[in-house]
Amino acid sequence: MGLFSSRSTSASLSIVAKGCRIIGNLESEQSIQIDGYVQGNIATEAEVIVTPTGRVQGDIKAGLVLINGLVEGTCQGGEVNIQAKGKFKGTMQTQHLTIDKGGLLIGENLEVVEVVEVENVTKISPNRDLDKEASEDSSKSA
Repeated sequence: MGLFSSRSTSASLSIVAKGCRIIGNLESEQSIQIDGYVQGNIATEAEVIVTPTGRVQGDIKAGLVLINGLVEGTCQGGEVNIQAKGKFKGTMQTQHLTIDKGGLLIGENLEVVEVVEVENVTKISPNRDLDKEASEDSSKSA
């Protein structure tokens, strides 16, 4: 898969350039490309692309995460691809994980579990009166 694939879901791209250092959180509606260094959290519903010169220390949450640099922290994405020069250290939570030859995952990948809300749950507890009646009935018939 190329760096700018046809799967791109955004019309525009925010870039943290090589040599640029950001300490703080990034949030965007569009894709974010990291060529420099980010210490902080990154959030977008689109793509986060970490190029071979890019480094992230923090949490990434995105629809698609392409790692071809170094990411240390946690990663939540609908799809995560660790490319040939990519290294991920930490905890990942994704529905679809791909690791290309040469890519490295040090840590764990947790299964995404869908949470279903349940309405009108009734707790059933033992009824002591029913137990008492049942024992009285059995003693009468004996």
